[in-house]
Amino acid sequence: MATENDAFKFEQPNFDIYNAHDSQTTNIIDYWHIILRQKKYVFFAFALILIIGLPIIYSLTPIYKATAKLVVDGGQSKLVGLDVETGGGNGLDYKLGTEVEIVKSNKTLLRTIRDLQLWNSADYNVSSLKEKLFSLFATQETAKANSVFRTYDKLSGQDLMGYLTQLGENISVTRTQRTHVIEISALSPSPLRAADIANNITKSYLSEKIESKANSIRQAADILRNQLNKLSEEIQDYENQVENFIQTQASKVASVEVREELEKLRSEITSRIEAKLAKTLQLSQVERASVSKDYLLLTGLSDDAQIGSLFAQYQTINQQLQAPSLSGDNKFNLQQELEKINANFANLALHMRDDLNQTIDHTQAQIDTVRTARQKLFSEQNLPQDVSLALYRLTTDIESKRRLYEVESAKYSQVEQKIGILIPDVRVIATAFPPEEPIKPNKKLLALGLVLFGLFIGLVLAIIRDKLIGGFTSAEQIKSVLGARPISIIPAYEKADEQNVIVNFPLSRFSESIRMLRVGLDNYKFKHESNSQKLARVIAITSTLPKEGKTITALSLARSYALTGEKTILLDLDFRHPAICEQLGLDKSYGLQDFIRDDVDMGKLNDLVHVEEATGLNIALSGIPQKMATDILVQSPRLDALLTAFKVEYDVIIIDTPPVGLVVDTQIIAQKIDQLVYAIKDASTSQKNILTGISHIKHAKSDLPILTVITQQSDKQAAYDGMYGAEYSYYDNN
Repeated sequence: MATENDAFKFEQPNFDIYNAHDSQTTNIIDYWHIILRQKKYVFFAFALILIIGLPIIYSLTPIYKATAKLVVDGGQSKLVGLDVETGGGNGLDYKLGTEVEIVKSNKTLLRTIRDLQLWNSADYNVSSLKEKLFSLFATQETAKANSVFRTYDKLSGQDLMGYLTQLGENISVTRTQRTHVIEISALSPSPLRAADIANNITKSYLSEKIESKANSIRQAADILRNQLNKLSEEIQDYENQVENFIQTQASKVASVEVREELEKLRSEITSRIEAKLAKTLQLSQVERASVSKDYLLLTGLSDDAQIGSLFAQYQTINQQLQAPSLSGDNKFNLQQELEKINANFANLALHMRDDLNQTIDHTQAQIDTVRTARQKLFSEQNLPQDVSLALYRLTTDIESKRRLYEVESAKYSQVEQKIGILIPDVRVIATAFPPEEPIKPNKKLLALGLVLFGLFIGLVLAIIRDKLIGGFTSAEQIKSVLGARPISIIPAYEKADEQNVIVNFPLSRFSESIRMLRVGLDNYKFKHESNSQKLARVIAITSTLPKEGKTITALSLARSYALTGEKTILLDLDFRHPAICEQLGLDKSYGLQDFIRDDVDMGKLNDLVHVEEATGLNIALSGIPQKMATDILVQSPRLDALLTAFKVEYDVIIIDTPPVGLVVDTQIIAQKIDQLVYAIKDASTSQKNILTGISHIKHAKSDLPILTVITQQSDKQAAYDGMYGAEYSYYDNN
């Protein structure tokens, strides 16, 4: 047997209230009716979502994407002396994969961060979680860079790692399918910034490639230079040995005049060597300044008066580039000017090196000429055989070292030339341009999605409210939930009891709805009862909660039966809150509960009954309201005896019962009746409570026919109910 707790569990009932067993399923039309019934909630949810969502969507920061393209050409590596066998198939795949990783490397990205000063950019200067969340809804106009302008040397390692991470998240480097093409894409709220980043990463990558190869060649050049320096030292040592040998032997074999000439030539050699060393030192300084771009040192080493003006321009442009308020166009122009100045300084350094090398070579040739003349002058003397042989050996060793020096010097010159013509094996085939349209967010698509989402949420809210929270508002809705249509829809009518609408306004929609209720009950009786039944029908009227129209429905139904000539009595069994006596202005000092409790003689039963003159309706009032549990009264055998007596005397017994959702009295009364009319206030009581109330009654008497009526329906809602609504106004003369 079901417990009391089970009765309050909300489940979609698997019964229909008429025991008809014809199942109905919800279809599209049912959902359309739900939308019509709950249209204000659908509109409210839809409007609220649009009001909140549209400003957010249209304030989202647009993100632009710019793409640069590179192509990897392995054949270019031979131009720089790095003959790499790329092979085919997997070898090229590995090479391209390596190039992609090099583009994404921290070294390349760090160069871009430094060149573009991304730490002073608005979109790369969001640090806290609050700022990140706010930046999602910030517009380009409201986005501002950090007010404190910082230089690169002021950044900490943690700052740089943060910028590297953010830049890595905003770029993508991919190989285009199976081609040699690499795409470098950058995302930014600024289209110009996106193009700058993509192009600068391309430039940084190419610079890294060139510098990497240059470093490799420089390492080879350093090895050759060290070898040349060593050979030069050895040659110098041999030459010193020759000079010392001549100086030592001249005093033995040469005349005074010859010795003076030899000393004069030696002094000339020494002075030219000192001049050569000075030029060599100057060449070293020029090379160091050129590599480190120390233009101040380079300016000091040059005799050209125009170099000072060029260096002043260089300083001015650098200062302008550090300005925090610099616009993108001005920055681009200044960078272009700076590149021209860098090129001018590079050409200057090249010319200075060429001039110094020519001077050094010319001085060395003069030194060699003087040395040759000195050695020739000494060898023309009458030398002993051992001296002549020693001089020959020294000069032969020098020539051997010089030939070796020339070979290594040629190699060194070739390597230096390769540094000057470095061409990476990657070339740019498409420069990134500022895009005209952002790639995200697609505001039109988001707005459309928001509209659909708003409609969906509105529909869900309507269904939830219609099924769980909101009340019934139409016959179709009741049919879809309970399995059958209500037998009548009763409109709202103020003071219907006092005006006795059934008598005074018989053609009103209210009166017609009561007649429709009566006919529905009669039709059910003829369909389900045998013709031999002579006892009165007992019809109870109940509702889920108070003030849902059950009492006025019971009174009006009883009047309608009485007007048809059937002997009818109305019993008020709502012992806790009786209402019929107040509505009719009758004396409530003595009633049914007093009769039941006092065990009065059944012969005095008629003393309880009041007769309404206009309709001939008999009314048995409840009595004074009780402040105690009344289930004992409705379970009393006296009430059963009273009903038995009334069944013999009357044709129809109408009972006004307490709300089934508040007390158990109606569940007990349900076991004593033939039919039950369940009053459902229009668009009021939640469906969950109504289903629970019907479940209570079904648990009390499973085969009890329960017929529903909608009560207190507004005229506006009536327009949706066809024959019950606007069309009936044709017959309404009220």
